[in-house]
Amino acid sequence: MTTTAPEQPLTAQRAWGIGAIALSVLALLPTLIVTGLMAGLDGDYGWLVLFTLPVVVAGGAVAMLAGIVGLVYAIIRRRGYLWPAIGCVVGIALIAGISIHLAVSA
Repeated sequence: MTTTAPEQPLTAQRAWGIGAIALSVLALLPTLIVTGLMAGLDGDYGWLVLFTLPVVVAGGAVAMLAGIVGLVYAIIRRRGYLWPAIGCVVGIALIAGISIHLAVSA
């Protein structure tokens, strides 16, 4: 009778992936609030975007790195790629979206 070792839980890579997604949402939240203020109350709140766009870029970079760490865990354990991959893609999408927005508006 052969016994097999129990499979390792997916908590590390899942936590890094969900953390990356949460960081992306938290980084994007101030820009969404400023956009809502601009659209709803007064267009003069637009200058606040100068402070929120760097937060989005930094949050996207940190989220991408957190997703990469989760992917490294997933590669080592050979399973559990979904959440880290989504977190990495969302971080890249934040940086790419802001870059495209700044390139078009310049």
